[in-house]
Amino acid sequence: MLQDLDILEDWTTIRKAMATLGPHRVKTEPPVKLEKHLHSARSEEGRLYYDGEWYIRGQTICIDKKDECPTSAIITTINHDEVWFKRPDGSKSKLYISQLQKGKYSIKHS
Repeated sequence: MLQDLDILEDWTTIRKAMATLGPHRVKTEPPVKLEKHLHSARSEEGRLYYDGEWYIRGQTICIDKKDECPTSAIITTINHDEVWFKRPDGSKSKLYISQLQKGKYSIKHS
């Protein structure tokens, strides 16, 4: 077992050695890219507000996705974070409001 004085001497030696090495260099990560919301989109009382216009259930809309042809659809449900729609062929899909905000999809009245 070491005496208290021996421990203090060792601790002092370690601290001095670490001080001569300089500040500890920490590898920094590049800053995280924050995704900006390019478009204003939110749901409120069963309605969708998107880029200055209101959309409600039963309305016909035109959905445009980057690098694809626009699609016609009818809004079937609007929740707090998603919009469900029905295409002319009868298939149903959903858009997340965050996808509208980021510009992955855009919609307009038909």
